[in-house]
Amino acid sequence: MITYDVAVNGVWLSTVGASLFERRLPVLPEMDDNTVKLAGTDGVVDFGGSYGARTIGLTFEITSSAAEFHRTLAYLARTFNAKRGEITLQFADMPDKYYRAVYSGTLALGATGSRLIDVELRMNDPWPTGNESVTEYTITTSTTAVDIESNADVNAQPVITLTNTGGNIVRGFTITNEYTLE
Repeated sequence: MITYDVAVNGVWLSTVGASLFERRLPVLPEMDDNTVKLAGTDGVVDFGGSYGARTIGLTFEITSSAAEFHRTLAYLARTFNAKRGEITLQFADMPDKYYRAVYSGTLALGATGSRLIDVELRMNDPWPTGNESVTEYTITTSTTAVDIESNADVNAQPVITLTNTGGNIVRGFTITNEYTLE
């Protein structure tokens, strides 16, 4: 069974008395259309589009005792304080993805007597990151192929650094970018 929990900057909130009750994480961020309406013409001129910020909505149930209730609320207020800047989220059911977001909303309890609290966050860069890995290859023969895989949601360009440690000048190398479609 998968436990639904969230870590903020490495601290699992269930350990401080706030259980993840609901998560609203859209599959894709909102699209920003880049169009221009020209006077005297029908329709618009389309200059494509780009993704905007991605919003994340979290609802927590305060599971701490009545005596610890306000201490848990104070912890959440410190954790999601907008002045802290960017925070890193990791969900228990997606352990290899990290979401970087900023607080963007109002931290408020639900109806009277409710132990539910909503948190709204905004990802300025809408794509999660994965575990960073550095792989180093020493190529000693000509016509050597090296495969680099990306496990991210969106195919990412790898960072490749070429260093010549020998005395000969390296000429005529090729780097190709091919995606495997499944």
